[in-house]
Amino acid sequence: MRPPLRIGIDLDGVLIDHREHKRKLAEEYGFALEPWQSNSNVLRKFVPEDVYRSMQEALYGQLTRVAPAVAGCLEQLPHLKAELYIVSARRADTIRFAQDWLVSHRIYDFVPAERIYFCGNDEEKRGYCDRLAIDMFLDDKVSVLEALSGRTRRVLFDEDAIAEHLQVQDRLHIAKSWDEFREMVNAKATA
Repeated sequence: MRPPLRIGIDLDGVLIDHREHKRKLAEEYGFALEPWQSNSNVLRKFVPEDVYRSMQEALYGQLTRVAPAVAGCLEQLPHLKAELYIVSARRADTIRFAQDWLVSHRIYDFVPAERIYFCGNDEEKRGYCDRLAIDMFLDDKVSVLEALSGRTRRVLFDEDAIAEHLQVQDRLHIAKSWDEFREMVNAKATA
């Protein structure tokens, strides 16, 4: 019997939906964003760096607790035929907000606490994926996925349809929804 498929999943932007909060925060700073402009891969092009940092601080703090789940994730997580891991980049002072969100959305029912990892920055995700022997990783940031080793199948979570604009569809696998990701995982698990 072969070992189970190991799936790594990012937290913010993949499980936690910050898009509406990003747009509201940007508006408070005087920047009106189209929905796609709140995507993590392009947001910095539409707001100054100091505004971006302030937005990130708010998003990863108290706003995490009240952020909704990404459409479909809570319904699809239990149907992934794989061993699930969460690998998230967060500052130490914001981890408690993420943990509160995980509890309130019952993520621990599908991903045990010992398989949830918080690292200091996006660059550290590669090390976690290598050490955990992650077979497939789902993230909403192209830069994170491009930094992963070749052994990990890299999947961009792209509900904003940004992959075409960024021209990454030839380098990354694309999942536009949690339904698509479930199909991708389960096809790989049974192959």
